[in-house]
Amino acid sequence: MRHIDRLPIPRILSDKQNEWQEKYEQKLAESLKARPDASKYGHKDIRQQLNSCSFNKCFYCESKLVGTLREIDHYVEVAIDPSGAFEWTNLYLSCNNCNDKLDHNTVPVTEALNPCVDSDEEIQRHITFERECICSQAGSEKGLNTIRKFRLDSDALDLKRSKWLNKLATIVIEIDNKMREESRTVHSLEEKERICRFMQSDQPYSLMCEKYIRTYISWAVS
Repeated sequence: MRHIDRLPIPRILSDKQNEWQEKYEQKLAESLKARPDASKYGHKDIRQQLNSCSFNKCFYCESKLVGTLREIDHYVEVAIDPSGAFEWTNLYLSCNNCNDKLDHNTVPVTEALNPCVDSDEEIQRHITFERECICSQAGSEKGLNTIRKFRLDSDALDLKRSKWLNKLATIVIEIDNKMREESRTVHSLEEKERICRFMQSDQPYSLMCEKYIRTYISWAVS
């Protein structure tokens, strides 16, 4: 999870939000189990704007969603607050793993981190990584709740993160081999940039990579 700067509301949503909300509330008056129309809040222009917000990554786990199933998640569930069904600030891009989150009664969102509100510094106060395994910072209940709510410690995510770390490790080995061949003891700027690119917010699992690089590849950030 990294902080996400939300882009301006898409035109289709600013034009249609009130109309869509009114229709949804009419449905709710007939049945409390009614759901908002997913084809509306999932409009292609809304999806595209959400994609741009997060560089085509899941807002929660940082998995790249290009070519994979992506879902529009209501950060505050409509069962808790129906008024947020078409609220721009309540729409998050999610992979199917994180969208299968624990409900509000189990872990309220108010007790977990919010990538669109909390800064990178705040997020790192509560969650960290041991290689590909996500864990809470010592004593952080909010970190535990965040991991638990969005299932950030699933086996599937551990596997994806492990594969990404292996990609990083392969590059480090290539650089080390090249340095030995050239009898160098100092890394070039290009080599450092190649490693630090993994920490950029447009890259998958950038928070994990930052933790890994600062711990095991300190020459890249020195």
